[in-house]
Amino acid sequence: MRARKRLKRLVQGEAVPDRGSARGFEVSLRPILPHVFGLGVGLLALAGVGLERASVQLSNPELLVPAIAIVVAVHEAVHALAARALGAKSARLGLAKAGKLVVGLSVSVGEPLPLKRWLLVALAPLLTLSPLLLALARAGGPLAPLLAWAFLLNAAGSGGDAVFAWIVASAGEGVVRDLGDRLSVEAPPPGLWALALLDAVALWLLASFAAAQLLLLLPAPADGPLRLELAGLLVAERVVIREPTRISYTQRVGPGLPLLAAAVVVAFEAVAGRGRAEKLLRKLVAGA
Repeated sequence: MRARKRLKRLVQGEAVPDRGSARGFEVSLRPILPHVFGLGVGLLALAGVGLERASVQLSNPELLVPAIAIVVAVHEAVHALAARALGAKSARLGLAKAGKLVVGLSVSVGEPLPLKRWLLVALAPLLTLSPLLLALARAGGPLAPLLAWAFLLNAAGSGGDAVFAWIVASAGEGVVRDLGDRLSVEAPPPGLWALALLDAVALWLLASFAAAQLLLLLPAPADGPLRLELAGLLVAERVVIREPTRISYTQRVGPGLPLLAAAVVVAFEAVAGRGRAEKLLRKLVAGA
C-alpha cells in the first residue's frame, strides 16, 4: 500500500524518486528535446571548427537536402551494424517520435544489451562515421562538398545520441532495451547531479548560439565597426565594408560571448536547476 501511494505521488509530481528505491526508468525524446537541441548545436559548432582546421570549404548549399537524406539513412545503418556487431540478433528501422511528432528515423534492437555495449551502439555514428566523412571531404574530389555537408549534419544529428548516452551512462550498471523511439533501462535512475549538469550544458550551448545570432543582427554604425566587449574580451564585432558597387558586412563572435552565456546560465541554474532536474527525473521514472 505504501509503495502504491509513493508511485501515485511520483506520477503527480509530488515526490522525487531516490536511487535506492527505484529500479528502472525510461528515456523518450519529448522530455529531453531542449537538451538534444543544445548538444546538437554544440556538436555542430565543433564540426564547423573541424572543417576549418582541416581546410575544408563548405559550399554548394543546394547539396543540403540530398546530404540530409544520405546522413539519415547511413547514420541509422551504423547504429544497426554496431548493434549486430555487439551481440544483438536483430535491429529494425522505425520512426523517431517526440510525442506524436515524427522527427526522423530510429533503430530498435531486438533484445536488451548490457549498458556499456549499448553506449557503443549509441555513439557509433559520432565516433566512426564523423571521422570517416571528414577524411573523405578533406581528400577532395567532386563529392567533397556533399561529404562536408554530411559531416556537419551527422555531428548535429548525434546530439540526441549524446543526450541519451549521458543519461544512461550516469545510471552506472544495468541493461538497456532500445525500442527505437525510447529506451527502457533496468538500472537505478540517474542522479540529480547528472541531470542538472546536462541541463546546464544544454542551456549554455543554446544561450551562446541564440546570443550570437541576435548580436550579429545588430546594425553596424556608419562611421566604424560595432564592437562589444566583456572585461576586455571580445563578445561580438560587426564591420561594414563599403565598396563602389555594394555594401557587405564581416562579423564574428569572441570568447566573451560564451562566458557571458555561462554567467547567465549559472545564475539561472542556481535558482531553478535542482527543480528542473527533479522534474526530469520524475518523468524518467514515471515513464518506466
